[in-house]
Amino acid sequence: MHPIITQHLETLFLKASRGAARKAIYALRARQGGESALAALYDAMSQSEAAQARRLLIQLRGQTGTSGDNRQTCLTEEIPDLIENYNTATEHAREHGERAMQGAFSQSARVEKIYLSLLRKVEQNKISQGHYQVCRFCGFIREGHEAPENCPICTAPSSRFQAVGP
Repeated sequence: MHPIITQHLETLFLKASRGAARKAIYALRARQGGESALAALYDAMSQSEAAQARRLLIQLRGQTGTSGDNRQTCLTEEIPDLIENYNTATEHAREHGERAMQGAFSQSARVEKIYLSLLRKVEQNKISQGHYQVCRFCGFIREGHEAPENCPICTAPSSRFQAVGP
């Protein structure tokens, strides 16, 4: 695929994904405000943009490498870059007195470091059977079938965890 088209795919995937997430938040606000028709429209728009993002992602999948190559890209490029960006954002939030955002950015950096640990376990063939519990609030991932009583990152209760895996 031509590099310019790949760049458009990546940009549009990010914008469609962001748009879907924002429309879901708009729907929540509209529902809280008693505007059910507007909330329904935002829900529909959110689902539509999520479908568009999935369609773009299918095209981007052709731009990935082997499973081993993708793991190395995550380990050496993508995750370290996110951690660096979260750390920078954490520092800026601290400098500007934005304590809530400082905490959120810091928690996300910690979660990304967990990703690195889990990927390294996969590399060393020390991973479990692929059963995980994911905190729907902060993204923390725990191996196994059981969610913790409270998330060790954000303290969310076990009810905020979603099981992922076979």
